[in-house]
Formats: sequence, C-alpha cells, structure tokens
Amino acid sequence: MIGIVMHVRTKPDKSNEFAQLMTQLQQDVRAGEPDVLVYQVMRSDDDPSVFLITEVFANEAAYLAHPEMPYHKAMSAAGWACVEGEPVITRCKPLTDTSTGGGMAL
Repeated sequence: MIGIVMHVRTKPDKSNEFAQLMTQLQQDVRAGEPDVLVYQVMRSDDDPSVFLITEVFANEAAYLAHPEMPYHKAMSAAGWACVEGEPVITRCKPLTDTSTGGGMAL
C-alpha cells in the first residue's frame, strides 16, 4: 500500500472553488477507483484556506493510474489555479496490524 498526505493552502478568494472541485473529485475517485482504498479531503476548522488530502492506494499501479483518470485531468488545471504556493506532499507506508504480527488495520 501507498499512503499520501497532502497539505494545500489556497488563495483566499479561491478556497470555496477549490472545495467544490475537490468534493467532486472525491466522489469520482470513490466511484471509479476501487484500488484507492481511502480518498478523504478535509478542510481546516481554523483556516478555511487550508486543505488536507489523505489517499491510500492498494498498490503502485493504482497510485500511478490516479492522476491519469479523465475526471482528475479535467479538474487539475482549475484546482491548481486555486492553490497558493507549493503543496506539501508526504508519501508514506500505511501501518497495518500485519506489520506487527496481526491482521489488516484498515
């Protein structure tokens, strides 16, 4: 599995537009990418221009296919136009119970 956590700050006047785009993308990913085990977009309670996106992919193929999906490509330019600065993206390995001798944690 591959985990991604992305921290994004939007331009203040573009935060609601970004939220709408990401809400649609979240729905599309959940409906069309069964090997994306988690796709959750969250908005900060303290700062409405801050978003966190958590993704868990079943495998490398799902990770590589995700940005190539037509709905992802269709919203990318508009989404990135809302972003201020560079996102902070962290790739990680999800811990599972199997890594400590038990069953799957997800």
